[in-house]
Amino acid sequence: MISTGNDIVALGSINKTRTCEPRFYSKILSAAEQELYYQLEFTTLPFENYVWLLWSVKESAFKYLQRNNHQLIFSPIKISVLTVDVHPYQHYSGSLQFGHHYLFFRSTITNDWISTVVNEEDDFEYIFNDVQAIEYDNRQYQSDAVRAFALDKLNAFFEGEFAIEKSESNYPILVKDAKRVNTPISLSHDGYFVAYSFNFNPTL
Repeated sequence: MISTGNDIVALGSINKTRTCEPRFYSKILSAAEQELYYQLEFTTLPFENYVWLLWSVKESAFKYLQRNNHQLIFSPIKISVLTVDVHPYQHYSGSLQFGHHYLFFRSTITNDWISTVVNEEDDFEYIFNDVQAIEYDNRQYQSDAVRAFALDKLNAFFEGEFAIEKSESNYPILVKDAKRVNTPISLSHDGYFVAYSFNFNPTL
């Protein structure tokens, strides 16, 4: 399956107290995922950030799979994060399961945001993603800004003028000269941040 999926969480927008309430996080984390937090010795990762880390992983996985299964319904508790590995400089990686699909993720956490991208293989050589701060947080500005941000990067790989449109199932697609380009792209925004990912595999 060739696809891509990403997500970003603006940490300035979260409610830390509410996030740490069992009635809230139990809708996102399974019992096994809650236990995983304590097993992995997250000495520098607050629990509320762990909750939103796994949310971003699950949201990214849904976007990845929904591109090829238009009837898919997002239910975070049904997506199981199996492993989480901690790397230097607040980078994380791991694996997850959604139905019969197994995916891998890579995430970065800063003081301001959590960004995640997923892939079917534990190889992100052809997966490009980035984050950018924006000036305003209204929905239209976010939407315009993330498209412009992604197109700037895509123009470094392709010749010509491109546009990002929505498919019939509401996920973004790359278009050139009114024809769809076979390069999967994913967009996300939250608060004052936008992010993209795209799969630039030369075999596509």
